[in-house]
Amino acid sequence: MQLKDFPLSITVAACVASAALVANVFAGPKERAKPIDLSELKATEEKRFAAADADGDGLVTEEEFANVDPRQIFAGLRAPDTRNRDGRRRGPSAEGGPGADREAVRERMQQRRAKVEARRQESRARDFATADADGDGQLSADEYGDMPATVKAARQSEMFNRLDADGDGVLTPGEFPSVAGRLAALDTDGDGLVTRSEMRVARGR
Repeated sequence: MQLKDFPLSITVAACVASAALVANVFAGPKERAKPIDLSELKATEEKRFAAADADGDGLVTEEEFANVDPRQIFAGLRAPDTRNRDGRRRGPSAEGGPGADREAVRERMQQRRAKVEARRQESRARDFATADADGDGQLSADEYGDMPATVKAARQSEMFNRLDADGDGVLTPGEFPSVAGRLAALDTDGDGLVTRSEMRVARGR
């Protein structure tokens, strides 16, 4: 899996509690989805940072970051898509025929699958090159045995460097993966809650 496969796009993909909150907003209308409480989400993200900050100095070093499970760091960090989604809805196509619309949807799905497969191939090639310590184009028994740990360490280091915006070798709370800031922009009435209607407005519905 590539770094961008971790929802960072980031974006930058909160803990299980924040994921549940975001999922709440996208629940079906019959479920009466609750709004996202930004203060609760922010508190959850602060706890996640504190858990990574092993020595409690308010900074996360690369060594501390390497000891954190990436799935916990990036879980639930996909912010709601605020783009207009009309283009992805079923309905009359530009040429008026429902069949043409289905064909367009099928083509988009095929293109998406092709992109996913291409990313997987690139990821496999990169992982092989990472594990091939001597660069001879093949993996020895030792290199193959060490591959999981070697690849994990390389990915962790890459993630850390991408998050370390100022390149000072440590992560501050502001550099740590967060979705709360992006969601705050959707809170148009400033009540600290992001409702379904506010998300719909952001999507251009």
